[in-house]
Amino acid sequence: MICACVMLLTLAACGEESQDNTGKYIVFKFGNDNIYLDEVYIYAQTTIDEYEKEYGSDIWGKTIETDGGIEMDVEEMARREVISNIVQTKALIAQADEYKISLTEEEQAQAEQEAEDFYNSLTDEQLKETGMEADTPSRVLQENALAKKIYDHVMSDSSAEVSDEQARMTTFYDMFFECYYEDDFGNIVVYSKDKIAEQKQKADEAYTSIKQQLSDNPNLNITFLGHTNNLRYAGSHTMSKDQILESYGQEVLDTLYDMQDGDISPVIETENGYHIFQMTYLTDEKATATNKAELTKEANDAYFNNLLTNWVSKIDKDYTYSKSVNTDVYSMITFS
Repeated sequence: MICACVMLLTLAACGEESQDNTGKYIVFKFGNDNIYLDEVYIYAQTTIDEYEKEYGSDIWGKTIETDGGIEMDVEEMARREVISNIVQTKALIAQADEYKISLTEEEQAQAEQEAEDFYNSLTDEQLKETGMEADTPSRVLQENALAKKIYDHVMSDSSAEVSDEQARMTTFYDMFFECYYEDDFGNIVVYSKDKIAEQKQKADEAYTSIKQQLSDNPNLNITFLGHTNNLRYAGSHTMSKDQILESYGQEVLDTLYDMQDGDISPVIETENGYHIFQMTYLTDEKATATNKAELTKEANDAYFNNLLTNWVSKIDKDYTYSKSVNTDVYSMITFS
């Protein structure tokens, strides 16, 4: 539910071209529609609440790392998300006739009640500064409810399926005898030939000891041996098939996938050193379920984004955030 907070607006001089003939401020145009300041304010409020709930009220003015690993100003990211949500909603409801989807009377009534609560929570100053019309919250909330119904219908046709094998996550222990070190500048320096030979001997001796212990204890757990052998990079890992291949190579992948839970591998050489692996879970059920959900979401997102891109192009082929949004008007809403 959309609720109100004290969100200040700065009424800067934006020019007559930023207003329609009634004086209402236009943030951007999408297709044949003017998207006004009061509508954007409602979306912005929801986004601000979500950000502050997840990151805290002091998040504004900071930067955050995106999924792509790019540092981005939080406010700029939130502003773009607000506009993106509006465009997505408009694009979805434009498909209502094609899919023959509408709100029931009960759904309309619920949206209207939430809209009334939101409108009544605004101060006289907020109403004046946003140019909030009495019917705007109701229209926005009904559009959002309709957009959700259309989205759910569209996604029911998504054929995204991820098999258990595709999603499989494997947990194993890597008793790793490294053949390199990291210098003070973060550079990887390969050991000398003598030091590498010494590490191989340690790995071979460790494996011989493990085999001897296995004769007395078939359920031997070697996870403590990394510490006793002062192996700084030994440890447990949970990885997908692709991650194992990328990190260790084909030989290790084949070895691990031939093991059963509890099995211990012989010494295996990679470009980084020598390894003795113990399989914890060839299929880590909890991690696999989580990975399957993430992969399914990625596939569904790709499916929907392809549809959305086509819809937006048909509605407004020239739309872009940077070219379409009047930042002078938009800056009248402050995120803090």
